[in-house]
Amino acid sequence: MFILLIAIVLPIDAAFMPVFSIAGASPSLAGILAAFISLNASRRAAWWGCFVIGLLIDLSSPQLVMGSLLFLPGPNTLGFALGSASVTILRSLLLRRSMLTVAAMTFVMLLGVSLVWVFLWNIRGIWIDGSVPFSGTALQELGKRLGWCLSSAVVGLPVGWALNRTFSWWGFPGVGPRKF
Repeated sequence: MFILLIAIVLPIDAAFMPVFSIAGASPSLAGILAAFISLNASRRAAWWGCFVIGLLIDLSSPQLVMGSLLFLPGPNTLGFALGSASVTILRSLLLRRSMLTVAAMTFVMLLGVSLVWVFLWNIRGIWIDGSVPFSGTALQELGKRLGWCLSSAVVGLPVGWALNRTFSWWGFPGVGPRKF
């Protein structure tokens, strides 16, 4: 199920979601999927699933730095791994099968991704050559990415509802017929 959905979600994120862009922030279906997986899968499976999502995003979205395109695995990969860790820590306090929870944890997930992404690119820019793939300061970029987190959380409401309807198909731990 994971492979099927990630194969559907990543092209939709790249080709269709910019239609819903507000002030340059288009929602991320991959972030919603990562939050859903982190809420319901085992810790290890959630971490690896989010790691793979981040790696695929890094490898499918090159960054223009100093006139050359870089396919740099790392910023999104580590960001999604950190986001997964933050969601799995919080999930014991939450109603996991609620669309509101999926939306809120999408915000938390993508906030972690944004913090790591901006931090790593900023450190790279300071340390190596002074160029980063965003204009302005790191704080301005975090502000833009906050819009990305919010727009994804809003889209996470209906998508979270739909994902919760497919819950039994995923084979998460503890899913199955109840024994009386």
